Amino acid sequence: MSLKRRGLTIHAAAVLAALLLAAAAFAGTLEDKVNEFELDNGMKFLVVERHEAPVAFMAIVFNVGSANEWPNVTGISHLLEHMMFKGTEMMGTSDYKKEIPYIEKTDELGEKTIDLRKAIDEWRFVKFEEFRKEVLATFTDGENEEVGTDKYFQNRLVVEKIRAMESFPGDLESQKYLIAEGERDYLALYLEYLETWGEIVRLVDEQRSKYVVNNELWETYMNNGSRMLNAGTSNDFTVYFVYLPSNRIELWMTMESDRMDTPVFREFWIERDVVMEERRLSDNDPDDVLDEAFNSVAFTASPYKWPVLGWMSDVRTIDRRELVEYHTKFYAPNNATACIVGDVDVEQVRKMAKKYFGKIKAQEPPNALETREPEQRGERRVVVEHDANPALKIGWHKPVYPDPDAVVFDVITSVLSGGRTTRLYKSIYEEQQLTARPPAAYTGPGDRYDNLMIVSAQPRHPHTLEEVEQAIYVEIEKLKTEPVDKRELQRIKNQIDADQVRQLGSNLGIAFTVLMGEIYMGDYRAMFRYIDMIKEVTAEDVMRVSEKSFTARNRTVGWRIQVEEEKEEGEEEKSEEEEMEQYKEVLMQYIQSLPQDEQMQIFQKFQTLRSEQEQMEFAKELIQRAKDTGFIKEEKTEGE
Repeated sequence: MSLKRRGLTIHAAAVLAALLLAAAAFAGTLEDKVNEFELDNGMKFLVVERHEAPVAFMAIVFNVGSANEWPNVTGISHLLEHMMFKGTEMMGTSDYKKEIPYIEKTDELGEKTIDLRKAIDEWRFVKFEEFRKEVLATFTDGENEEVGTDKYFQNRLVVEKIRAMESFPGDLESQKYLIAEGERDYLALYLEYLETWGEIVRLVDEQRSKYVVNNELWETYMNNGSRMLNAGTSNDFTVYFVYLPSNRIELWMTMESDRMDTPVFREFWIERDVVMEERRLSDNDPDDVLDEAFNSVAFTASPYKWPVLGWMSDVRTIDRRELVEYHTKFYAPNNATACIVGDVDVEQVRKMAKKYFGKIKAQEPPNALETREPEQRGERRVVVEHDANPALKIGWHKPVYPDPDAVVFDVITSVLSGGRTTRLYKSIYEEQQLTARPPAAYTGPGDRYDNLMIVSAQPRHPHTLEEVEQAIYVEIEKLKTEPVDKRELQRIKNQIDADQVRQLGSNLGIAFTVLMGEIYMGDYRAMFRYIDMIKEVTAEDVMRVSEKSFTARNRTVGWRIQVEEEKEEGEEEKSEEEEMEQYKEVLMQYIQSLPQDEQMQIFQKFQTLRSEQEQMEFAKELIQRAKDTGFIKEEKTEGE
């Protein structure tokens, strides 16, 4: 699990979602405290006055996530989130007008790289990239020292070396139609591609040195007392949020209206490479590999079948023009909801909102997503291979609000997991000791459209995936045949009531409860009705919904099987980060099991950590805490 200071990573976004879902319960009186108003351009504001401390939590949610994307542009919502920190016409620059020629020229060159890569064809491009790496490996110490971090010079030197070669390696020469076909020289096109990319880097470096004021938006917020400044992209929405002293609300209005209205996607082609690297890291993350394979099989029509990061083949062909059009379409005021909770005056907020956001033009509303997942007509299974420990996911299709059965699944997930008294914890993890950590039951991958109830688990050596899967089915079958004990059901409802009380002290909890009601249900008031509906769920409802939904016909199963990968000579063992990766899911479960005030403290602590090493050390501290309390049981080695 990791947190970035520029936008939530996908894993940190999952942690935040867990915290927010656990916090989604409040006393009915809060509904009366929400002040709602809408500007002439359609932008909605939800304001809750809380004068306990001179601070305010401020967030803007845009009604767009990966589910609003389409083939060829998957991943663009996440890419746009990155680019929204690159500044505006007035922020992040010393002279925007003088930047325009650089932006136009890099766009021209960037489009050229896309066209060249398509002309080369991907199978050739991969071969040529391997060749380039071989050439890089021949650089002398002096050449490497001279190149340093200069990508322009590095590419130029690689091209010179290749062009000077009298012959090429045998695997290149022997591959039919690789280097050339007829009069078309594909290797020459590839070298042109490298030169073009080098020129993009050179121009961006020059633009940065002359005109870009690096991190101005970030530094301005930090210098004005901000906390929790971040953003996140999910399947269903994109959110930007910050805690500020309440006397800085006009600063927030100024900056956020500015980047909604006149963002400048400077350094686009370089930042797109950063996002592509994030995509590459996800390709090597064992949990992401399983999740993506699982979702792509579980869904056949729903856009939940592709990941928030998008597919690599799509991300690398997105250009700045597409990003500008996507921003105009989805980041319009009539597609946004702002929420401010804290020491503010609603009338003052209304006046400033009109002044700063009211001038932004509304856009034609985006088309509603009409594609729905059809009924599943038979079990689906997918197996992925990885050198990580085995793992499994089982998912059953389910409805979402306003279907009244949606709330029953919230009760079912609470019956199955989330604490030491829950069924999967007691039976599979504690008594049978089949898993390395407590199995988790949850819903996903999004919550706006019909989704899945998922159970995930990792076998504890020497137990197998099949053993764990069958043990999970035993517990699932009990839901159909054995009524949930009244005491067990009451415990869940008592927990909801306890959450209500705790959340009255959290600006963040209030804000996201209200915002999620608006995003997922179309009206923040529906969230309060939803919570009341959960309290009305009966044992008979649990049995009825379980009998209807938990069938093999409606089930998708994903296995990650462990395979030993041969290490090349000199290859190092797993890094500390890779070792820590195995605890990501159980750490999220542990955080969710804590009282809400502790969850919030943990989240806020992560926000204050400035380096990846500090974040790693804090994660290790949390893991050790989970081990000390017995939430994580360490496996014994043979002979112990």
